[in-house]
Amino acid sequence: MTDLSNIVEILAKQALGGQQQSQGGLGGGLGGVLGSVLGGLGGGQQQSQGGLGGVLGSVLGGLTGGQQQQAPQQSSGFNGSSLLIAVVPLILGWIQQNGGLQGALAKLQGAGLGGQVQSWVDPSQGNGGVDVQQIQGLFGGQQVEQVAQQANVPTNEVYGAISTVLPQIIDSLTPQGDSTDHNEANDDIQNVMNLVSGFLK
Repeated sequence: MTDLSNIVEILAKQALGGQQQSQGGLGGGLGGVLGSVLGGLGGGQQQSQGGLGGVLGSVLGGLTGGQQQQAPQQSSGFNGSSLLIAVVPLILGWIQQNGGLQGALAKLQGAGLGGQVQSWVDPSQGNGGVDVQQIQGLFGGQQVEQVAQQANVPTNEVYGAISTVLPQIIDSLTPQGDSTDHNEANDDIQNVMNLVSGFLK
C-alpha cells in the first residue's frame, strides 16, 4: 500500500483551510475530504473555493468550464493550497501517460533529475527540490494553461505548484524505496483518479 491517498488528503485539507464539514453520505477519509473540496461543483456554492472543482474538472476534461469567471479578489480567491490540490490530477495523469510509475521515473531521470528523483524515492532521504524550469520541459503547456485559466493565476504559479507537489507524490508512491511494487503504485494512482473523477461526474 502506498501513501498516495494520505498525501492527497493532506493537500485537500490544506485547501479547505481545516474547516472541512463532513459531507454526509460521502464517508470519511479521502473521499470525504475530496468531497468537501469538490462538493460545491455544479451547485453554485463554490465561491469560497475559488472554483477548485472547476479546475479539477478542466484538468480531467470532466467539465465544459466557462461558468467559473469570477472577479479576482486578492489572489483570485484561489489560495496556494487550493492550487496544490488542483495540480494533483495533472501530475497523476502525467504519470499514467508516461507508462505508470516506472516510466515516469525514467522520464524524470532522463530530464536530468536523477539526483532529485533518488531523494524522493529513498525513504531515508529528504525530498530534494526541483527547479520550475525543469518542470516546464516535462509538463505539456496546454493542460497547465487550462489550470492557470481556471484558477486565474499565471502559468508559472501552476508550474510552481507542480514542482512543490511532484516530489511529495513520488515520495508517497514509493514507501519502500526502490523495492516498491510499481503495479501497486499504479493501482493507487488509478484509484485516486477514479475518486476525483467520480466527484466531477
